[in-house]
Amino acid sequence: LKPPRSQLPPLATRPPGRGSAAPPFAAMVERLAYRRHSRYNTKSNKTRLLRTPGGRLTSLVVKKKAKGPACGDCGKRIIGVPA
Repeated sequence: LKPPRSQLPPLATRPPGRGSAAPPFAAMVERLAYRRHSRYNTKSNKTRLLRTPGGRLTSLVVKKKAKGPACGDCGKRIIGVPA
């Protein structure tokens, strides 16, 4: 049973969870620009956020995943060997 809405505390004091609003400090998000050749979200331009020890957010370029080793005879990928 859920308590009636009149008995619930305000959104800012509720613990985070399902159905509650985000905390007020998470409303503003720092936007980052691409730092390399392509300015668009292409396959070769994937980035992830990285927080520096100084507290700044920077973008870290993620490399493409390799195809992995293949068999010399048939050319198929070798099972169980990570790429």
